Amino acid sequence: MTRKLIPIILITLALSACGIKRDNPLDPYHNSEIIVPGDVTGLQSTVLGSGSPTPYILFEWNSNNAYNTDGYYIYRSLGYYSAYAVVDTVLHIPGESLQSYVHSSANDPSVGPGDFWYRISAYKDFSAGRLEGRPSTPHFVRISGQ
Repeated sequence: MTRKLIPIILITLALSACGIKRDNPLDPYHNSEIIVPGDVTGLQSTVLGSGSPTPYILFEWNSNNAYNTDGYYIYRSLGYYSAYAVVDTVLHIPGESLQSYVHSSANDPSVGPGDFWYRISAYKDFSAGRLEGRPSTPHFVRISGQ
């Protein structure tokens, strides 16, 4: 009896899953009140102070629309495919064509010589919580030693 039910259950699940709208994984129910954060584009970096005791990295990216972005998460990893950890958040500055962030050894002792990967994602705040957009493509940064 059980062997006959398994194919029926699988067919039922497959057919019912076809009716789900999957256009937007952040808002699968197409709630008109939810505004999906924009993708972060144009990410560039400049390493300053390489070889000095206080290196820092200046990041700049294209500004998102204030309608869909309240701020940005800054992520860092030791490898392209490794786990990324949030190192900071940045508030969106409306009206600016570029957004920027400085990751400095002055306030984060983990900023030092080495190879790092960064990603940035936008977020939008709602009364029910914070909705995060897709992270940018990983961006490589090398800080030279002394």
